[in-house]
Amino acid sequence: MSKYKELHEGTKALYDQAILQTNLGQLINIAIFADDNSKEIFKLVKANELLKFRTQDDLIILVNEKIIDQLTPEQRLIVVQESLAGVSYDTEKDKLVIETPDFMAHTNILRKYGFEVIDVIRESIKSILLAEKQQKDETKSITEKAKKI
Repeated sequence: MSKYKELHEGTKALYDQAILQTNLGQLINIAIFADDNSKEIFKLVKANELLKFRTQDDLIILVNEKIIDQLTPEQRLIVVQESLAGVSYDTEKDKLVIETPDFMAHTNILRKYGFEVIDVIRESIKSILLAEKQQKDETKSITEKAKKI
């Protein structure tokens, strides 16, 4: 017996709406199944060439509906949106792109300082790193110009 099942109508409707809002359905084929034995709330699986050939699916999303069903309607919507947040399609390279989450933190730090404080720190770090990169690029450019003279 397969551990994968079709989604309940409610979960399917949430995904259909989210996929429509992101326009992903116009660019890729997405199959969504329930895997209630998973330890994760959702998992994205990029189809390999054989699977894509057999099913025409580019992306398979596995959802633990047993957990989703216990969430509030607002929480369900957030989980669905989060599962699609890192999915995009690079039309120039004709390629499906799945990005890893850009925000990871320890729960105890989030509870202690709050998301806003941690978010400001992360943005500050990004700005500092960008400034350092620009400085290095400028130095490299000046050095290369000096070598040509």
